[in-house]
Amino acid sequence: MTLKRLYYSSFFLLLFSFLTFSLSAQDQAAIDAGATLFKNNCGACHSRDMKTKMTGPALGGVEDRWADYPREDLYTWIRNSQGMISDGHPKATELWNEWKPVVMNPFPNLTDEEIENIL
Repeated sequence: MTLKRLYYSSFFLLLFSFLTFSLSAQDQAAIDAGATLFKNNCGACHSRDMKTKMTGPALGGVEDRWADYPREDLYTWIRNSQGMISDGHPKATELWNEWKPVVMNPFPNLTDEEIENIL
């Protein structure tokens, strides 16, 4: 192997390692932020194990259950479930019929990024 090839190989390996570490650090930061947001906003009504029903439904698979609707509908549900129920949204109405009279707390201040971190 020539010195030039060794240099380029080392450079690309170092670059790949740096990018992988950077992405992993960003992913971990998002996961940590989501865990804190879940604990502070969702954990009183939804089980941490994502499988057990509590005051609210188990959250495991929530993204799959909303997959027939635009992602923004899930954000809207989290921010203002009662508004969606009032508007007659099919998924919101289905959830309301299953869980009423329990009303989900609204979280109007959560950003899309914060909701993604929670999910």
